[in-house]
Amino acid sequence: MTDRECALEVRDYRVPDTEENAKICACPLCPTYDECMKGRGELLYCARASSACEVTRRGCVCGQCTVAVKHALSLNYYCASGPAPY
Repeated sequence: MTDRECALEVRDYRVPDTEENAKICACPLCPTYDECMKGRGELLYCARASSACEVTRRGCVCGQCTVAVKHALSLNYYCASGPAPY
């Protein structure tokens, strides 16, 4: 493997959109998570798309989320901005 291939692997890495990650996802515990998001069954924004609902920022728990910690994520409000960039 060349250095370029290694860099591409890292750049292309994403948080896996798995049932395991969905089960430990902290989105439903977030102050920003609202009835619209709950009703649509939205979860795991760091791996999936941003919310289809209007996002009103009321605080963020991404920094304490097991998924975010496990994957060394450094941003917040994935519900508004979409999947974690790498």
